[in-house]
Amino acid sequence: MGASIAFHLARRGVGAILVERDHIGAGATGHSGAIVRQFYESRVGIRLARKSLAFFRRFQGETGVPCDFRRTGFLTGSRLRDLPAFDALVGLLRTEGVRLERLRPKEAAGMEPQLDVSDYEAMVHDPDAGYADPIATAAGFAQAACRDGAKAIEGEEVREVIIRRGRVAGERLRGRDVISSERVVLAAGNWTPWIARQAGVRLPVHFVRGDVAILRRPPGSGAPPRIHFDVYGNTYSRPEGEKDVLVGYMDSGPQAALRGPELLDNALPVATGRDLLSRLARRFPIMARAQPRGGWSGLYDVTPDAYPILDAVGPTGLFVAVGFSGHGFKLCPEVGRLLGEFIASDRKPDELAPLRAHRYREREPVVPESPFPALRGRTLP
Repeated sequence: MGASIAFHLARRGVGAILVERDHIGAGATGHSGAIVRQFYESRVGIRLARKSLAFFRRFQGETGVPCDFRRTGFLTGSRLRDLPAFDALVGLLRTEGVRLERLRPKEAAGMEPQLDVSDYEAMVHDPDAGYADPIATAAGFAQAACRDGAKAIEGEEVREVIIRRGRVAGERLRGRDVISSERVVLAAGNWTPWIARQAGVRLPVHFVRGDVAILRRPPGSGAPPRIHFDVYGNTYSRPEGEKDVLVGYMDSGPQAALRGPELLDNALPVATGRDLLSRLARRFPIMARAQPRGGWSGLYDVTPDAYPILDAVGPTGLFVAVGFSGHGFKLCPEVGRLLGEFIASDRKPDELAPLRAHRYREREPVVPESPFPALRGRTLP
């Protein structure tokens, strides 16, 4: 997210310095499932995702480097009891310009032969969805930003934002060095609330554990599968290259909430890997013979409504991009563009109004226009 913002600021001719405490893509970005999809229950989510997907498809033309975006298509389905809500959501997506195919289960089975569709009453296919390489994406944004005059500093940790007379004056690094600036954007993922608190800003963000397993598809499983959301089995999956599948939980559950902002051990527990394989095999029976190839665990930064906070907060000149709740990677191109416009012009784009920081205090959280019941309240990839 920070690299995208730096890229869009540099494109506008604004001098930007991107500060990373390790290396670009080292944090949650590098662990992202990197799914790029448009299947959202709210107009604000759909619009951000649709424009971001369009950017991913032209990423190399915009930045000069590839992000390895692969268009796979996206499938999900509904059982009979949830069909009215499902059809309402399909209608909302279509009114927002998302190109969808509503399918009978037999049609979907012809498209994805290994998928068990026996409990589905209807399915939807988004042919434009896919996934990208998250590290290549972050590095690509950073490289393009530097070509346009930005500067990237790796291996430096921001300790605090410097405030003088109610205005941002810069930021202090771990070694006591100071970067002078009238504007600072906090896009440090799970560390953003901690840094913001030093500037007197409290953000309603908590941390939720997410687990991902990589499985080798067994012989005879055919072509790489499409992205699939199984809202009833609580898994999402996508191909990982030509031979593997990446699978994770759609809803990590309240028991996964942690004090954060960092896991002491990001290894995938053996029992969790087995559970993910078992869940995936219920939907793709051939995967019962899949070979575990590893995985990882990480933390989502989650807001009360599972939509990000993108706003100016606290002292003049301080901005935050936080609380992406598992959506951040797929939204980063359009979020970077909108925040770049806001920071450069001091005029907030209308698209950011629903994502203002004070919406919870004002009792106006983002509310889905067409909630699909099995998705409500979930932290999605």
